[in-house]
Amino acid sequence: MVLINSTQTKYVSTKLPFFFRTHFTNLPNKPQLPLPPLHSNTHSQLQNNGGFCFQHCVPFLQHVRDHKDINCGRTLHSLFIKSALDKDVFVQNNMVRFYGDIGELENAHKLFDEIPDPSLICWTSMVSCYVHVGHHEVGLRLFCRLCRSGVHPNDFGFSVALKACRVMCDHLMGRLIHGLIVKTGFGSHDFCGASILHMYAECGDIENARKFFDEVCVGETCEALWNTLLNAYVQMSDVEGAMKLFREMGHSVVSPNRFTYTILAKLCVDVLDFELGRSVHGQTIKIGIENDVVVGGALVDSYAKLGFLEDACKVFHILEEKDNVALCALLSGFNQIEESKEGLEIYIAFLSEGNIPDPFICATVVSLCSNLETVLAGTEVHCGIIKLGFKMDSYLGSAFINMYGSFGMTSDAYKCFLEVCNKNEICISAMMNNLILNSNYLKALELFCGMREVVAQSNNAISYALRACGNLFMLKEGRSFHSFIIKNIFEDDSRLGLDNALLDMYIRCRVIDDAKLVFQKMQTPNEFSWSTIISGCSESGQFVEALRIFKDMLRSSKPSQFTLISVIQACAEIEALDVGKQVQAFIMKVGFEYYPFVGSALINMYAVFKNETLNAFTVFLSMKERDLISWSVMLTSWVQNGYHEEALKLFAEFQTVPVFQPWT
Repeated sequence: MVLINSTQTKYVSTKLPFFFRTHFTNLPNKPQLPLPPLHSNTHSQLQNNGGFCFQHCVPFLQHVRDHKDINCGRTLHSLFIKSALDKDVFVQNNMVRFYGDIGELENAHKLFDEIPDPSLICWTSMVSCYVHVGHHEVGLRLFCRLCRSGVHPNDFGFSVALKACRVMCDHLMGRLIHGLIVKTGFGSHDFCGASILHMYAECGDIENARKFFDEVCVGETCEALWNTLLNAYVQMSDVEGAMKLFREMGHSVVSPNRFTYTILAKLCVDVLDFELGRSVHGQTIKIGIENDVVVGGALVDSYAKLGFLEDACKVFHILEEKDNVALCALLSGFNQIEESKEGLEIYIAFLSEGNIPDPFICATVVSLCSNLETVLAGTEVHCGIIKLGFKMDSYLGSAFINMYGSFGMTSDAYKCFLEVCNKNEICISAMMNNLILNSNYLKALELFCGMREVVAQSNNAISYALRACGNLFMLKEGRSFHSFIIKNIFEDDSRLGLDNALLDMYIRCRVIDDAKLVFQKMQTPNEFSWSTIISGCSESGQFVEALRIFKDMLRSSKPSQFTLISVIQACAEIEALDVGKQVQAFIMKVGFEYYPFVGSALINMYAVFKNETLNAFTVFLSMKERDLISWSVMLTSWVQNGYHEEALKLFAEFQTVPVFQPWT
């Protein structure tokens, strides 16, 4: 036997767990847990034969499977071998399922391979175990072996295989299994039918999903199939297809249920259609389910995400049961628009009614406190959460870290970080981010190094570490991170963030040539990438290069006001007046001329040329809001170019008008 060798079987019975000792030896120990009833002759059988009969193993198999008792299961397996019961089909099936349930797939597979002719239950159990733990590809390969073995899968086996296809988006294999289901006569089974439809829907094959749905007798189609197809349309944001199916459902023998309206509420959010949300809400009122906890919660979530908090509150207040899900959706809506006081009032009312929040609500409330002017409410919420007895997990801990960090209370944020159990990359990244925002760059790097095993593959943590290296001018350490990124494979969506962090680090360290190499290797630079490299070239004196890169940028990306400021400064430095006027024309075309910083940069550029001072004044007059910088730049322009009288008049006007201060 592969799992338990002969040496183990000689002594394993002398080290039985308590409930085995009670029934198989003369020891007086009594089980602490109630056991299934056993036959009275079990003990004598073990003494006379060294084993026990099949009837006696059934309750123990049930026990180890129900309780996932690893030690007892292995001991029981040894007894099966000694008693020659390991060849029994029932025992084999249950032991395979036991090892699969406790996550020991290798042992389960070894035991499975030793069975000469595995039964259908055994095959299905192995396939299900692999799919259940996420090894979908292995599960599908095993399912193919099952089909080739001559054993015909049942409806459960087909459903498990289709689930693997759905998760892997293996559309081709899914269609092959669909054909096999039809061939073997399981196509009419509700279990298989729902799995087939779900597979097509998840793979995005709405055409075949609808075709299969139409092949099923509509009069016998269950609500789950209607809702599955409706959800497929919603996932594709197909409003027309979803509403058409919803109308068909209304004229069929199957009436829409609360899950139907929940799916439609999600559609309203996905397509940002408030009027559609109103229509769905009206339908729920018409049939009298608007105060149902599931439907009402979905409506609250829909209104909150669309920004209609007044409507969300109205629905929330009429709910028969105000559960945590609905409250969390409502509070998230208030957090989104930074209306913290209103959100906290609703939370307090929720508590006053005797409700107990969950960690997700607590984390949302903590985020609400981050938007307040003082930390007082946050500390009160913190004390309340401690009294509720919640553990400081990573999710809740990250919320507290961000809250205290937003108030500059880094030491309090770090105390919360130390209290977090099972620290993951989310809370570590949150702590690093707050340390960096409060200029504790070295501490952020020390934290990264101390938690390297957890955050080694976290693009956020590595990006923060690179930012710290840039602010500390630690070029050597930054290059080490660059080497690590090159050696390790990161997903494309996270690679852009890492490249931007590298770009920023090299520019802060004044190594512009290395920054340009990073930029040239970027597949799809975003606006931040372009802006950073243009600004870096300008700051390092490579003004012509900055203008060349800006020209390339216009072919693929729209510049921000900050990018344009760097370009205008480059034009001023090399006295490229014609290029500067072209940039101004572009600024007026995209509507950036009203931004104070952009206007100030244009005034400063024109001030370089004595004959262009009037153009500088024209820009100044066109500005809707003039901050202190724009006034100062214009006054300097008049003085530098000899217009002293105009400068005095402008200064007198400056003393009589309110000055816009965007930073207040």
